[in-house]
Amino acid sequence: MKQRIRQWTAVLCALALLLALAGCTGGRTDEKDSGLPESTGGKDVEKADAVDNIFSLNSHPKYSFRPTVATNHANQLVCDLIYENMLELDDNFEVIEGAGLITSWSVSADGKAWTFYIDTEHMFHDGSFVTGNDLRMSLENAIHADRFQGRFASVQGVGYDKDYMVVTLGIPNTQFYKLLNIPVCKAGTFGDDHPIGSGPYTWDPEVENKLIAFEHHPDYDHLPVKEIYIQQLTEAADILSAFEDGLIDVVVNDPSSITNLGYASTNEKRTFYTTNLHFVAFNEETTLGRYSNIRAALSYAFDRSYFEELTRGNGVGTPIPMVPTVDIYPTAMANSHGYDMERCLRILNNYGITDFDEDGKLELATGSAQEMDMTMIVPADSSVKAGMAHRFAADLAEIGFTINVREMTWADYTKALEDGYITEKDETKTPFDIYYGEVKLRNDFDLTELLQVRTEDNEDSNINFTRSTDRTFENYINAYLSANDATRAQRYEELCQYLLDTGSLISIGFEKQEIFTHRGVVKGVDPNAGNPLYNFANWEIDLD
Repeated sequence: MKQRIRQWTAVLCALALLLALAGCTGGRTDEKDSGLPESTGGKDVEKADAVDNIFSLNSHPKYSFRPTVATNHANQLVCDLIYENMLELDDNFEVIEGAGLITSWSVSADGKAWTFYIDTEHMFHDGSFVTGNDLRMSLENAIHADRFQGRFASVQGVGYDKDYMVVTLGIPNTQFYKLLNIPVCKAGTFGDDHPIGSGPYTWDPEVENKLIAFEHHPDYDHLPVKEIYIQQLTEAADILSAFEDGLIDVVVNDPSSITNLGYASTNEKRTFYTTNLHFVAFNEETTLGRYSNIRAALSYAFDRSYFEELTRGNGVGTPIPMVPTVDIYPTAMANSHGYDMERCLRILNNYGITDFDEDGKLELATGSAQEMDMTMIVPADSSVKAGMAHRFAADLAEIGFTINVREMTWADYTKALEDGYITEKDETKTPFDIYYGEVKLRNDFDLTELLQVRTEDNEDSNINFTRSTDRTFENYINAYLSANDATRAQRYEELCQYLLDTGSLISIGFEKQEIFTHRGVVKGVDPNAGNPLYNFANWEIDLD
């Protein structure tokens, strides 16, 4: 029915998905940002002074401007104005009707065969019209690009005709369309330094590092500026200074990253959700990590409000691995599985873990009493992750459960994940029980790579380091992905319930990112994770 609107090459590459494995009853919540700019200054301020009366963005000349491979935030912003996405998603990860090059689609009853119909009136900057072949080639390019690594693992084939694209999947996914907020280039130009796009702006052929409005774009008459100058600043201090001085007008910031820049509170900040999930998982081959009761109990020992504090409001804590604004988010389930140390201890006690010898330490009676002592590894370059790990350890220490937090370099951390143990300086091997990670989920919140049993066949793309042999997760995930609109929420709740019961993956929360503009200069900003400059034509920019 029509509706409107792969891989690590090695463990380190796979962990490029883990943006900083280093640095389900109910409805939706009301946690979505209002869209109004936030100013954290403690006094009334006036409109920022315009310095150069021109609109400028930054770029990094050492990184690519090819949109499917551009991983630099600044270059991605520039690309957002030159290229159009196949589809656009809002901050609830729902398709924005009428936005993007795809106008409608149909899908087979089994959820595997998709046909996407396109708006053939959109024109590339060279005067040719967008066709199905351009979408096909753009998708095939994205399949193999690091920027969208793993997103299209289920795609088996892509075909086209002039006004549509056909995609065949290996497994059913009734939400596949949500993965298509990817940029489109003219077929045959992907290898160019500046592939041809169809967006509202194009490179000025006469002036270097400048964009000009594309007169054949549908939004041409509504664009807030006709020229955009592109700066080339690479050092963090220079970027920060240029923005504060008004020489750059818009920046996107990842506040949890080691690249975080401290922009002044007198600027206007809007935040938007990402699918960057912080999570905790267990090495299920260790003596204590193999017990689901222990894992499930420890899920109640994470204070997610502290996660929000550590991210300075740029994160949302949730025990459910889905952004809370999504329409099928199971609010009641989330509310009943939050931080609760009494419940944590009660579950442990019910499983026979108590302070048998009254020494202030919990023990498990398995022949001889074994003290509750686990080792947790966490990347050392993220204060948020390290902070959450130490808070977790401190809370559990209060009830006699010892967590030894090991902060590790990225190289040592990833090696430990692959090996299943920590290699000490004297070459001895120390098993770890728990690891703290981060991963960028797909827009449909598919958990396959995190929960699928790792084998030789999938180890290039699989990021499940739990050593679990539980294949039940795959059944729950596939049932969720293949569900129709009427049953999707129920199927997702069933997946979440099994996840909570087994404790195999503990969701901590999701990150938000920030877009900064100068105070009083820009209005109408409506960012989303796939396109922070979405709806740029409706921005109001005052450079006077």
